[in-house]
This record gives sequence, C-alpha cells and structure tokens, in this order.
Amino acid sequence: MPPLVPPEETLPKQDLGLLAKRLLPYYLAHRAALLRAVVLLLGVILLGLVAPLVLGQVVDIATGQGQPVDRPFWVPVSPDARGLVILSLLFVGAVVARFTFEALLGVTMAKVGISTVMQLKEDLVRKILTQDAAFFRDMPPGRLIARVESDTEALKDLFSVTTLQLLRAGLSFLAIFGCMFLFDRDTTLLLAPGLLVLALMLGAYLRVVRRYFHRSRRLLAAITGHVAEYVQGIEVVRHHDYGPRAESDLDELQKARYKNDVFADYLNYGFWGVFGFCEIGSAALVLGVGASKVAAGVMTVGSLIVFLEYLRLVFEPIRILSEFVAQVQRGLVAAARIFGILSTEPETGESEDASPDVAWLDALRFEDVHFAYPDPEHEGQLGQPVLQGINLTIPRGKTVALVGPSGGGKSTLVKLLLRYHQPTSGRISLDGNDLNGLQRDARRRRVGYVPQDVFLFPGSLADNLSVFDRSSSPDQIAEACRAARAERLLEALPGGLQATIAERGGNLSHGERQLLSLARALLEDPELLVLDEATSSVDPETEAAIQTSLERLLKGRTALIVAHRLSTIRQSDEIVYVANGQVVERGTHDELWERGGAYRQLAQLQLGAGGGA
Repeated sequence: MPPLVPPEETLPKQDLGLLAKRLLPYYLAHRAALLRAVVLLLGVILLGLVAPLVLGQVVDIATGQGQPVDRPFWVPVSPDARGLVILSLLFVGAVVARFTFEALLGVTMAKVGISTVMQLKEDLVRKILTQDAAFFRDMPPGRLIARVESDTEALKDLFSVTTLQLLRAGLSFLAIFGCMFLFDRDTTLLLAPGLLVLALMLGAYLRVVRRYFHRSRRLLAAITGHVAEYVQGIEVVRHHDYGPRAESDLDELQKARYKNDVFADYLNYGFWGVFGFCEIGSAALVLGVGASKVAAGVMTVGSLIVFLEYLRLVFEPIRILSEFVAQVQRGLVAAARIFGILSTEPETGESEDASPDVAWLDALRFEDVHFAYPDPEHEGQLGQPVLQGINLTIPRGKTVALVGPSGGGKSTLVKLLLRYHQPTSGRISLDGNDLNGLQRDARRRRVGYVPQDVFLFPGSLADNLSVFDRSSSPDQIAEACRAARAERLLEALPGGLQATIAERGGNLSHGERQLLSLARALLEDPELLVLDEATSSVDPETEAAIQTSLERLLKGRTALIVAHRLSTIRQSDEIVYVANGQVVERGTHDELWERGGAYRQLAQLQLGAGGGA
C-alpha cells in the first residue's frame, strides 16, 4: 500500500521569470483597472506622509517654537488657535481621503483578482478536458480539485491583495525613508545597517519557510483526494465496515499537516519576535539620539515626533513585505502547479495539419500494434507489454467480436482505437491513413462507444443522452431510445425525457444505464459502433431486446464488440480470440468451434461440457 503522506512532488522546471511571463498576460487584460489602481496607490502613500508632518507642526506651534530651521515641510498658517484649527482639519481631511482611496483601491484590485482567476480556471478546466487517459492515470481527482480550486484561489490573492501590498510596501518604504533622510540624515544613516541586516534575515526566513508552505499544499491535496474517494465509494466503505480505517487514514494525514503547519508557525512567530525586538531597539536608539539633539537645541520636539512616527511607519512596509512575500511563495508554488498542467500536451494530441475528414471506403486496420503502460515504479520506463504485434482488419460494414480471458488485451485495443492511449509501436489506420492524422472531432463523429461502466451526469434524461448537445431534437432522442429498446424506461420515468437523473445514474439499475449508453451512442449515428462488454450487466430479457435491436442497427454499419457471452458475439462476421496480448484464433463461430481450440473451450464453459455448437 502506498504511503498516505505524499512524497515530495516534482514540479515543472519553471523559474520566476518564466512564471511572471506567463502570469503577465492575465494581468494586462485589465490595463485600465491597473492604471486606476496605481493612481489610487500613489494617493494613499502621499496622504500617509501628510499626517505625521501636520502632527509635528502642531507640537511645534503648541510649544511656541514656531517654524524650526530643521523642518523641510511646513504648512503656512499663523501660530495661534486659528492655525491649529486649520491643521486639525487638514489632518482629518488627509485621514478621511486616505481611507477613501484605500477602499476604492481594494475594490479595484479585488475585481482584477476575481476576473483573472475566473479566466485562469476556465483555461485550466479547458486544458484538463483535452487530456488523454494517461494524464488522469497519473493525476488523481483530489489533486485536480486542488489545482482548480485551492491553487487558483491562492493566485487570486497574488493577483489582487498580495501584488497591491508588495507594490505599496516598496513605494512606501522609499517615500518614508526619503522623508527620514530629509529630517535627520545622520540618524537615518545610523539606522541603515540594522535595516540591511533585517532584510537579510527576511530572505533567509523565506527560503526556509517556503518548503513548509509547499508541503502544506501537498497534504491539503491529499486530504481532499481521500475525502473525495471515500464519498464516491461510500457504499463499499459501509458494506465492508471500512469507516474506522478511513478515519484512521484521514487522521494520519491531518496529523502530518498539523505538525508541518505548527512548525511553520513556530518559525513564523520566532521571526516576528526578532523583528519586534529590532523595531523596539531602533525606536530606543532614535529616542536617545533625538533627546540629546533636542537638549542641544538642534532639533525641535515636533521634528523628533515626526521622525519617530516615520520610523514606526518604515517598519510597516518591511512587515508587509515579509508577510506578503510569503504569500508570493505560496502563489508561485500554486502557479507552477497550474502552469504545469497548462503546459501538458496529451500523448494522443493532434497535429496542426490533421485532416478534418477522410473517406472510409475499405477497412480499419491494426498494423503490428504493440502497447505497454508506463512502469509506476520506474519513471520513464514501460511495464510489461499488454499488446504484442496485433494485426487486425475490420472491413467496412462488418461486425468483428473480440473474446478471450480477462486481462488479455481486448479493452486495451478499444482504448487505442478511441485514442485514449497511443500505441508503443505500430499504427491504426483507416484505408491506409493513420488515425493520428485525423482531427479529434472527425474521429468522434465516426465512432459510437458503449462502455461497460456507464457514467451519467446529474440532470435530465435528454441532456444525458445528447451529452448536452442542443442540436439533437426531442424526436431524435426518443427515436434513439426506441432503437436501443429503452422505450419502457422512458415510460417508467416520471417526466419522460425531462426526468431527473441522479448523480452517476444512482436512481437507475446497471442494465438501464447500459440501455441509455447504447441510445447515447446511436444518437450520433456513427459509422463504427464499439461495444465494450455492453451487455454484461443486463438481464436475459433486456439482452434479447438489445440483440434484436443490434441485428437491425448493425446492417450496413461497422461494429467492434468486446464480449464474453456467446449470445452477443456468435452472429458476428468474425470472432477474434485475444490472449496474452496476441491474436490466438480468428474465424466465424462455426469455424472456431470445429477447430476445437481456445474459443471452443470458452464456449463450452458457457454451454456446458456436453453442449453442442
């Protein structure tokens, strides 16, 4: 059993510059809003510098010092009660204007973040829907859910609050540090080495804590995946009393995430403790130096208060920077995951010069087809071969049946035909034209597929039959149901075609779901009908109805049938016995029976040892 706690995930090799380049187009789609945000941000920063200046001037006027020579900024008001009223109104106005600008700025950037992430989610889901079976084999549902929801939400903060705060922190630091330098150059230069050391500490802290952010997201994806699996398999969980084990597995993951996040919090609060100590130490240094200058008459009390207030404010951008740079790290990890999916091309993707269509006049052929799944234990290597040199011809208008033991390669042949996978070697051709050179839509129109495990969506019966294709009329859908002998089901369901189907078809039997799957395939009127154990779960009466329907529907139509039941395949034009990834026997039912080989043994198991042909 694989470990519950996921190993370190190998992310795609994408550096900061490449990620920024890929994120930039999503940002630039909102140029007007971003320009408004920059103007509002500059207003917030400038208004934030006004309040300390006004406060310092009030103190100097109140102490009767007038306009000191060391003050670079001074509002020209009379040094009396009237001047104090004007300064007070200016102070209140600056504060109110700043809060107003901040509110408008927050709303603007929130809109940018939400709109951008909505587009990113659409692109991500669109890309996932183009992937082939190999992609979903390596990417479990829980991880995909985390990509589409959790990781994109992390990017929403990066696109809105995080970017805004980082830009604000950088510009505010420069503006405040410049004002401090104008007020007291010597004291400011005295503080500079300490600020530099603090910046180096911040960089070291972020490098260490990033690993824990990354692991926390992996554990969250694992927890989401486990919960999804337990909910989907709730019947099995209950029947086999797997609940305690499920709770134990989830508890193990929760404990792993708890330990990881708690240790990250220890690092976080430890760093902030050092940060607070540096801030207090800097304030004590400024008070000591400033008090001596006030006593010597080279600095006013108001100027000292302004400098102290700017010192408090200069640490605020550093705090914001450290907090939100950590969020940038989370966002970059999320971005690497997301763009890793957006950069993944399906193994069975089509080329730009793929043909939109090709005439089918002769036959569909499997030409020396080999296939092996990737080895899960050795990345980049193939496992045991599943198909070994399959050569098979399906003439147009004929029915070919595949039989043989389970695991022999029958369903894998179907998956290769449907291009869920790419052959390891060899090719599948239509009248000599490689299927790889045919566009996906053209292939889909040609092939109707009836799988063994039928998936139905929550919604109406009509939507499930047409797979939400609005071009199919109700009459066409009803005719497909009648052709598949599913008219009794239409009559039994309240509402007919508008009857509500539960998630995964939970309010239908397995046989009823297979009837609907057959009707779904027939609605497309395909040239080639592929049935993969389509009658394995229906009762004899329903199977007989399907057989009667198929005899009529398959006239003039090509069919590939994978089945074990003789009643399903004995009327086929050719029966191909597949075992161990190879074609063992081929011929009609009577020919194979007379030959007395593997097919006859299979038939006798169903007919009884003494049964006749």
